[in-house]
Amino acid sequence: MNEPMKDEQVAAAELNEADTLASVAATTPVGQQEELKLSEMLILASMWMIFGFMLWFYLSAFHGAPARMMADFFLSEILGDSFRQIIIEPNQNFLFQVETNIQYVFRDGTQEALGFIVNPLIFSYGLPLLFGLVMGSDVSWLRKLVIMLIGYSTITLVQVWGVVFQSLKMLAFNFGEQSHVFVTQAGVSDSTVALGYQLGTLIFPALMPIFVWVLTNRPLVEQFVGWSADALRKDVK
Repeated sequence: MNEPMKDEQVAAAELNEADTLASVAATTPVGQQEELKLSEMLILASMWMIFGFMLWFYLSAFHGAPARMMADFFLSEILGDSFRQIIIEPNQNFLFQVETNIQYVFRDGTQEALGFIVNPLIFSYGLPLLFGLVMGSDVSWLRKLVIMLIGYSTITLVQVWGVVFQSLKMLAFNFGEQSHVFVTQAGVSDSTVALGYQLGTLIFPALMPIFVWVLTNRPLVEQFVGWSADALRKDVK
């Protein structure tokens, strides 16, 4: 007698569990995904970021080409005939070689056109950072592609700013009065060069990828912080 009763209790328990699961499934919208946790996103972003840094470095000669051409244009507009061109450094393709028409007298007494090296990667390290954040997010692949295109365009402009002002900084402060006079004649003050260099080196490269990701992933950010901007505006009203 006890065994049939136990079987009936087990069957009733299984039936109740099935009913509970069915009710939960019925109240869950079709296609709804489990919310991404912040810790999960950070782990995914870190893993993707490592891969992004490899791509960023080894493909730097390609993704840095637009920045090199735009920086060449702006420097030629600023410095005029004293500027010649920006080319890829022959031995290290990720570096830019800035060539000028300034006849510079070196310490050994020789006189040649002044040229120097600029590393554009110190202005674009936000690209693999943004790549990791985007790939770690649970948005569609199309949206990821759009965010990366926006981010690449923004970081390219940051890179142009950095290359231009580092070149002006080196001409103004690194090679003495022989090159400083050409920057002054171009109408660029020392304070402008210093401000542009600080912004291009310390501020823009670090903040711009974060701004792009936050502005293009508002729902995800609101999920992590636990409040909505729309709800906050309603509360204020």
